[in-house]
Amino acid sequence: MRRLMIFMAALLLVNSAFSQDLLVKRNGEQMRVKVLKITKKKVEFVRQGTELPIYSLPVSDIDYIEYPLGDRDTFGKSKESVEADNLKTTLATPSADKDSDTLKMWHGSVPSPQGDKLVVEVKEPTAHRYAIGDIYDKDGVKGIVTMLYDGGLHGLVMSLDEACLAWSTLPRKKTKNTGANDRHDGKKNMVAIEKYIADNNLSWEDFPAFKWCRDKGEGWFLPSIEELWSAGTMYMGGTRIASNRKMRRYFNESMERAGGTPINGLMFYHSSTEDKDTRFSLYSHMNSEPPYIDSGYKADELFVRAFYKF
Repeated sequence: MRRLMIFMAALLLVNSAFSQDLLVKRNGEQMRVKVLKITKKKVEFVRQGTELPIYSLPVSDIDYIEYPLGDRDTFGKSKESVEADNLKTTLATPSADKDSDTLKMWHGSVPSPQGDKLVVEVKEPTAHRYAIGDIYDKDGVKGIVTMLYDGGLHGLVMSLDEACLAWSTLPRKKTKNTGANDRHDGKKNMVAIEKYIADNNLSWEDFPAFKWCRDKGEGWFLPSIEELWSAGTMYMGGTRIASNRKMRRYFNESMERAGGTPINGLMFYHSSTEDKDTRFSLYSHMNSEPPYIDSGYKADELFVRAFYKF
């Protein structure tokens, strides 16, 4: 009986030894430990076969930790590190029932205030917030920010380049009442022009300013009169009463650095909005002298900037 008890005790000691974690330091030193806690900055552990005292080492001093089943947590920039990061990402993804059984396979039992259910905090990436005058460059769209919504998460972008084109080259009678009369949303005016072209067997070439914006790609449009006027106001520093030279210089220098063309503050720019007298369209300039908004024949060649909503 005594021999059996000694054998059982020895067996327990062997099992305990094999259940320990192997901690390998960056200097090559190896330690048999039981890992208690891993944070971004340090690893807490006890030495083999003990419960106290609790030691800690900075993550920067550790090469890797190997667990009883052969898996590793690697703290360097090796292939194993990449694989470990991928594993952690997989475990942190809120998919079908990521429970503690998966984590137990790697690190042993994981205590949780909700029993065996694994509680994982998933942090959403911080969305970029823009400011007026920032260069927007995302998903093939590049321009300068002229208007913001939702605390800078969304807004309007104006193209970095410009052209000098007519609103329409058709005879005046053929461009009366196209339906592009929205003062606030240039995208609605683009839809109205598209319908007008289809209904009258015309082409985008008959509307050069609209075509130039459309050719930039999906989502670009000729701005409404209010969108255009607001862009000019931001260019002037937020008011038309006084001219802010620093803001104008900031706009133009930002566009030039991004490969664009500075704004012409003296010339009028076409909007997509028809006047009440539908023989005419509305346009606006980007300086402090009134009138800020005026109208003229659609065949007049004025400057054009494309806009995009993000």
